Amino acid sequence: MKFIHTADLHLDSPFLGLKSHVLPSELWEKVHQSTFDSFQRITDNAIAQQVDFVLLAGDLFDREERSVAADAFLIAQLNRLNEHGIEAFISFGNHDYSTADPASFGYPANTLVFGNQVETKQYTLNDGEVVAVSGFSFDKQWITQPMIQDYPTAVSDVNWNIGMLHGSLSSLNSPEANYAPFTLSELEEKGYDYWALGHIHKRQSLNEQQTINYSGNTQGRHINESGEKGYLLVQSDDQHLRTKFVPTAPIVWDRVAISLDEISADQIVESILEKVADLHYDKLHFIRIQLASQTAIDADLLAKINNGDLLDDLQDINADKWQQLNCWITSIEAPQVKSLVYSSIDQDYFNQAKAATLNDEVFDQILKDFNKQPTFIKDEVGSEESKQEIFDQAGAILQENVVHEDTEEDKSK
Repeated sequence: MKFIHTADLHLDSPFLGLKSHVLPSELWEKVHQSTFDSFQRITDNAIAQQVDFVLLAGDLFDREERSVAADAFLIAQLNRLNEHGIEAFISFGNHDYSTADPASFGYPANTLVFGNQVETKQYTLNDGEVVAVSGFSFDKQWITQPMIQDYPTAVSDVNWNIGMLHGSLSSLNSPEANYAPFTLSELEEKGYDYWALGHIHKRQSLNEQQTINYSGNTQGRHINESGEKGYLLVQSDDQHLRTKFVPTAPIVWDRVAISLDEISADQIVESILEKVADLHYDKLHFIRIQLASQTAIDADLLAKINNGDLLDDLQDINADKWQQLNCWITSIEAPQVKSLVYSSIDQDYFNQAKAATLNDEVFDQILKDFNKQPTFIKDEVGSEESKQEIFDQAGAILQENVVHEDTEEDKSK
């Protein structure tokens, strides 16, 4: 038995933190096509590897009202699998939840879509082995009840028992735990040979045997979804399953740390681009420059970082060199200097003010302003990684303002 486990395609999903008027048109087109290209590569590999079936564990689309282009593209890829005798199992998640009759989607005969209640579908492989796949599709955006309780235990009259579940561990201390929560012990108690999980965009295995897995999303869409993205190829070896990650994302998000102590401040743009060129990327990267320094930063340079002027200067040159560098610089993270001497504001007082303004309570209040935004924006802004980024950036701006005010006050003395 050999199959592909993939999830969170988010077809036709926008990237966060990019401005279309800044990116070269050819690069913008690559961004727009990236989620499609990644899944097409998965389909290509499924055919080349002659897999028995493909598991699509939720969030194939980025929203309930899927775009015409995304819908047509998915059907085209399912038809390609059908032409090669490859079955496809689909469960919809919290982004593409649906109560519609699967027959209305126009999917080919090889495609089996799970309904809104947990059900089991059996499939006989070419060698006669029988696989039982259990799963369900979201019928609304939030499912807080533990759907895992409705999954049947493994049956002995089939060769392989597989579960598909779009959700997250109930032990997570985050909004993610509100999506069909489960515990690891609950998954293990079902006795399945493999769990194909979706919803969490970071690829990870929850058990030592690597048979309870999140495949991650297939294309990172912002800096907090960094690293290679793709699918898991699962193959039987006697009575055991082996899992292999295969990258397919055409664009990789990453962070590049650069020390200001090693470069000339008056040639900072050229120095940063030289260090990026030295990385010799073999595929397209979208990167955030993380500046670091062991000493206090010049106030003018800090202002140039925080007001976006330095990024503008970098992107002006990057627009002509992105193909040569095989990368696009999307953002700059200001250095967090740990020791600064303030002339008119005591360090302890500054730290107290920072703690009072940059805390979870303030952040939760800010999140309420995102209630009317698309779900994916609120989900990403509300993540722990985004919160820390916002705190870091805000802290750097506060720091820059304090340094600037101190400098002006010193000049007047």
